[in-house]
Amino acid sequence: MKQQRLIPLALALVVAGMANSAFAEDPITFGGYLRSGVGSTQGGGGGSQSCFQLPGASSKYRLGNECETYAELALGKNVYTEPDSGAKFTVNSRLAMSARQWQDWEDNTQSYNKNTQSNNDPSTKFALREMYVEAENIGLGDAKLWAGKRFYDRHDVHIIDYYFWDNSGPGAGVENIDFGFAKFAYAYRGNTVDSGNTSTDGLDHTVGVSGHDFRLSGIKTNPGGELTLGLDIRSANRTPNDTANKSTSGYAMNVMHTQGGLLGGFNTLALQYQTGDIAYGYGYPNPNGNTQDKTYRVVDELQWQQGKFGGMAVALWERQKPVSGNGQTWISLGARPTYYFTKHLGAAIELGYDQVTPDNGGAVRKLTKLTTALLVSPDSGFWSRPQLRLFATYAKWNDAAQQAAAAGSALAANGPFDGKTHGMTIGAQVEAWW
Repeated sequence: MKQQRLIPLALALVVAGMANSAFAEDPITFGGYLRSGVGSTQGGGGGSQSCFQLPGASSKYRLGNECETYAELALGKNVYTEPDSGAKFTVNSRLAMSARQWQDWEDNTQSYNKNTQSNNDPSTKFALREMYVEAENIGLGDAKLWAGKRFYDRHDVHIIDYYFWDNSGPGAGVENIDFGFAKFAYAYRGNTVDSGNTSTDGLDHTVGVSGHDFRLSGIKTNPGGELTLGLDIRSANRTPNDTANKSTSGYAMNVMHTQGGLLGGFNTLALQYQTGDIAYGYGYPNPNGNTQDKTYRVVDELQWQQGKFGGMAVALWERQKPVSGNGQTWISLGARPTYYFTKHLGAAIELGYDQVTPDNGGAVRKLTKLTTALLVSPDSGFWSRPQLRLFATYAKWNDAAQQAAAAGSALAANGPFDGKTHGMTIGAQVEAWW
């Protein structure tokens, strides 16, 4: 069993090693991301690090609040270049792994969910998150063609790791077509969704959700400001004998303004409207939704850097309106300011507040999380990585949040804090990208 779990990592290492041998003249590019650490729960039942996320919220404030090892290894290679025209074909790939913090060999037969600490997902998971080919300088001006599985023009809020606009996965398309006033991109995208439903024929069925993604970006609005417009149209297709799932269609409209050069950083304001099968999960569609399901979302993100003082702040409002009536409103407000005493040594404070108000008359759920951390990094900028952190996290939540929490999770009455509605963790972590 251990040999089977070694296969994905071994393949990545073999391919990476080729960059120093047979492909030395045209080397493989190597990039990636990682985060990992160790922590402990203070008070209550004690034990390993607990992580705090409000039930109904799609994200959590992540500093001192990530309980897993997560890593991505990205490998790319230019496989063809035409000297005269500059035509280029590039292969890109990305392998990801998420693992529970076991001593050594993570047991893949156990079940674990990194956010709720409940028994939902395997403790160790591998994913081939990208594998695509990109062609450029092929007689279409600056336009590029691509096909395969990829991260497709994702947009997120870093301090909560929330990808509010993410249409990633298998597909094909063209991007960077110059319209003069804007750049145009089109992608045909498809995801296969396993709803877990069983039909009357006794079989589990997967549903294909495909769609058309249209984007106009780089529209100049003011000095340093640009507008991006997006329309995403989706449809679900089930097999004829699948009586357990629906075939729901949907669409999303996105308006995003990015202001560069603001306080040494940027501000992003996004307005979103989503319906049907992508009403709630943009990157993870629900084919069993109703075509009349709706979500409205406003995301405002500010990142600044003034000398040794940097940081990021977010304000988010989301309204979910399903036909079933079990909707909710999610509000999230938070910030992570950082200050460096020297080039390499600094400190951060992250304060985040989440609130979820159910439509069914249930009590309002609330969670406040505060983290202080000492930082060590190559430079004094907010984005400087690798970054080593020594942190202490304190969280407080109300009774409604406790009652809605998954059994055994940090906020639950039978969780690691012995029924209390507050808790603390301490630990160390590293985050890096390259």
